[in-house]
Amino acid sequence: MSQEKRIQMIKQLLEERQELSTKDIMQEFGISQDTARRDIVLLTKRGEVKRTHGGILPLDFGRSVPNFQSRLARFTKQKTQIALEAAKYFKPHQVYFVDSSTILLKTCQNINMPLTIVTHSLDNCMALAEHNKVKVKVLSGTLNHENRYFYSNLAIEELQNIVFDTAFIAASGIDANGAYLLDQGDAQIVGMAVKRARQVILVAEHQKFVNKSYYRICPLDKISLFITDQEPTKEQRAMFVASTQIVVANEQN
Repeated sequence: MSQEKRIQMIKQLLEERQELSTKDIMQEFGISQDTARRDIVLLTKRGEVKRTHGGILPLDFGRSVPNFQSRLARFTKQKTQIALEAAKYFKPHQVYFVDSSTILLKTCQNINMPLTIVTHSLDNCMALAEHNKVKVKVLSGTLNHENRYFYSNLAIEELQNIVFDTAFIAASGIDANGAYLLDQGDAQIVGMAVKRARQVILVAEHQKFVNKSYYRICPLDKISLFITDQEPTKEQRAMFVASTQIVVANEQN
């Protein structure tokens, strides 16, 4: 394979995964470390990627949060592993809140047991409609077309009358002060679900520790379990309380 063709394939892979290490490139294309480094140098010189210690990032990494359809188009193996790990924590005859996210959409596609799910996600509803054992309750509101969730003051009131066994939530950003979403209406709904839940499970890839979102869902001490795709650094682990369980989803789990 020519270097130019491989460069184009690296760019496509980077768009899907949003982060590539030198080792990732070596494994994907069966090339040596020196060859992978030459490719990284060329991409960097062209101004097409952002070079990091040990790999590359997209130029716009961390500066924006793509909409739902863009995130769905970039769905990765790592997201699938997180979604399937999350599905293990659903139990029959319990009541759940499930947030609007591409990972949790994939989770919903893999649930079919007698339980109740409350959601404000259009796509979760469509996925769960295929599984007749699941009772689905949709919150009231107006559809946000870009990110495909319903929001309203009435939805907040509806949540105040429910107690969830578990709230499954996602985040577009995580920092020491909490988990965040880009849209205020979304964050208000998910934040209320967190307050009404006995247990909160957060699903997010490790890249979400680069936080460029504005509206906090909740502080991290509300998180009972965090499912992610990579072992957090010591600094990232320290953001959570000691009682928060962290599970790294992989093919062996």
